[in-house]
Amino acid sequence: MLSTALILIIHSTLAGLCLFCANLLLLRRRDEGVYVPLALLFMFQGLSFSPDLIADAIYGSDAQTSWQIYLNVLISPLDLASPLLFWLYVRALTTEGPVRAVPGKFWHAAPIAAASLCIAPVVAIPADILNGITPPPPEMMPNIRLIMRLLLIADIIFMAIVTVYIALTLCMLRSYSKRLRDIFASTENRELTWIWLITISAGIYLLVGFVDTLSESFGWHPDVIQNPVFQVLAEFIILVLMWVIGIWGLRQRPGLRSSIAEPLAESIGPELSKYKHSALDEERAKRIAAKIETAMQADLLYRDPNLSLWDLSKHISVTSHYVSQTLNTKLGRSFFDYVNSWRIKEAVTLLTATKETTLTIALDVGFNSRSSFYKAFKRETGKTPREIREK
Repeated sequence: MLSTALILIIHSTLAGLCLFCANLLLLRRRDEGVYVPLALLFMFQGLSFSPDLIADAIYGSDAQTSWQIYLNVLISPLDLASPLLFWLYVRALTTEGPVRAVPGKFWHAAPIAAASLCIAPVVAIPADILNGITPPPPEMMPNIRLIMRLLLIADIIFMAIVTVYIALTLCMLRSYSKRLRDIFASTENRELTWIWLITISAGIYLLVGFVDTLSESFGWHPDVIQNPVFQVLAEFIILVLMWVIGIWGLRQRPGLRSSIAEPLAESIGPELSKYKHSALDEERAKRIAAKIETAMQADLLYRDPNLSLWDLSKHISVTSHYVSQTLNTKLGRSFFDYVNSWRIKEAVTLLTATKETTLTIALDVGFNSRSSFYKAFKRETGKTPREIREK
């Protein structure tokens, strides 16, 4: 059957892709703690296709053998652990500083173990009966019904696992986006847009899985879900998603890591290290605010398109902790908004005093792209660059 052959090709491609990506990620030596969860995700996904691929290669049939059933049950925790591993990867990717140990490990492992135990009794059903070749004897029907209920429970647990980790991932991404604005003046190259898309896709997958589970529970089998074309399309979408995760996962670097050494002291006053765990006093905050203003007005530091809080901190010899605190409490703005306000201020002057193109002006004042300039300009002035120039 064509659909069966296509699914076999997709599964073979998926297995090869996953194991190849796992190998590349495990070879990483820089920030390896970030990439290990993603490497395990790819490895587990690659191994999960092995029993079916081996059986198809040997028997050339859709019917499952006993050993194939045993292997599928044995490696079922690998599939169940995928949402947890992806969440661990996003957690490590968005963490500022060293990756911390995960608290409450039991609560992460318990649902996976429970679903695995619900799947395990499948091995008690003979392969011929499971494949529909031989009808089950009447005396086995109560046990088969019980096993089917356990499988339904396992499916529900898995959907609950996916739901929880989708929610946790979205919370982390929101916090990460906010933190980016506290540290960087330009965030375009650090936004994890692809992870947002993957997470939303996982939500769609969850919805389709819920409909499928609900239909089986009530004995209703929608023609669309049972259609071979739909099944091939579903497998192809999974292939595309894993390919996207592989491409971006291999190139993505942690976004909140600094390679700049923290200054130990403020150049115009006593050492700041002793204030590390106390609130910033008013007098010191005023001095830091003045140094920040000087760095922007006299040194034109905002023109650096890659400017970060750490760069500003080093430039004025004040720890980033106190620079951030001063920006938020004394100047009332995030680092992102503060730096871009200086950029827009100069851009307005250039728009009215010169005939340079908008893109040239945007790049000159520190923006990386036209789109980010327009967005910041509109937010800061309430007008477009053209409206300012024609005024």
